[in-house]
Amino acid sequence: MKKISRKKFLQQSTLTALGLGLIPKAWGWAGIAKDRLEQRQLGKTGIRVTTLGFGASRTQEPAVLKAALDRGITFIDTGRAYANGQNEEMIGQVLKDTRQQYVIQSKMKVDPEKLGAKPQRIRREMETSLEASLKALQTDYVDVMLLHGITRTDVLQNETIQKVLEEMKAKGAIRAHGFSAHTNHVELLTQANQQPFYDVAMIPFNPSGGFKHSLSGWTTSWDQQALIRQMQQAHENGMGLVAMKTCSGGTYAPNNRNSSYPGAVQWVCSHPFVHTTAVAMANFNEIKAHTS
Repeated sequence: MKKISRKKFLQQSTLTALGLGLIPKAWGWAGIAKDRLEQRQLGKTGIRVTTLGFGASRTQEPAVLKAALDRGITFIDTGRAYANGQNEEMIGQVLKDTRQQYVIQSKMKVDPEKLGAKPQRIRREMETSLEASLKALQTDYVDVMLLHGITRTDVLQNETIQKVLEEMKAKGAIRAHGFSAHTNHVELLTQANQQPFYDVAMIPFNPSGGFKHSLSGWTTSWDQQALIRQMQQAHENGMGLVAMKTCSGGTYAPNNRNSSYPGAVQWVCSHPFVHTTAVAMANFNEIKAHTS
């Protein structure tokens, strides 16, 4: 019989116990009300979401996602590119029997330049990506579908992209469409405000006005006041706003209390124009910290 370390044994035992539904009691998580987390309307989409959302990109463990759902989180963020589609597959497996109870946001990567800006190639790329997401998620619709990691305003304005997204929504394959951006998001949101089309924008927002990427280590910053003005305008226009990189700027101490990552998320959610967040929680301790 192959020997394993005590650390490995405890990790495996914890995952097994959670899979059997034993962890909530062991961790003191029993009796948590489903409506404990505040819910907000995601802009004009008609979709209601918890202000604390689960960013699934950092975990492939079904048990971790189940723990977040058990704590009352209803908004789940993923993407076709995460783990080469396996992240969507994990979510689909967990939600296959309770799909209607949760809001799934996914993303598709589309670069008109790489596709030669040809409408037929752009359309084929987008439709293929959506079909793959639906299959992986074991569902016939995605609540929110975003263009992944947009950096240029001309991509947002691309007529073919907009037309295909509207067709997907008209067919009921998606309920809302939008874009995500890691950089240049003040300019992108300004453009989206000037020529309203997209239902949702997912952008970095945290107390520090910048962040360091947790994987690659690159950094970026933005004009915080300019961003807030554009977020307020987007909110007034009826656009749903999803905040990401909420913890990547460091800890924060609301009301002069202890500085923490949950404190940073609390600061983000204190702004009424933020409808939900995509907080990347990779283990049980992080879930407990953000939901206690």
